[in-house]
Amino acid sequence: MTFEEIEAGLKARLEALPPAARAELLHVLMLPDFERADRIGEFWGNPKTRTFAELLIDCEEDRTLRAVLVDMLREADRPR
Repeated sequence: MTFEEIEAGLKARLEALPPAARAELLHVLMLPDFERADRIGEFWGNPKTRTFAELLIDCEEDRTLRAVLVDMLREADRPR
């Protein structure tokens, strides 16, 4: 799988999220480490947001993924 294919898959999944979820994802990814950990814990504690917490945990484990998602989310927010 190429980087372009991975990026296209991530982009499609981000676009499938409602705008509020994308905004919250960017917000949490931009928080300082301890605040981010607290928010992840809050999402993990709620069964309705556990999948969202799992995505955030994946981003904690893979800093490159986190950076790519932040860039993609910021780019999506830019006016065209």
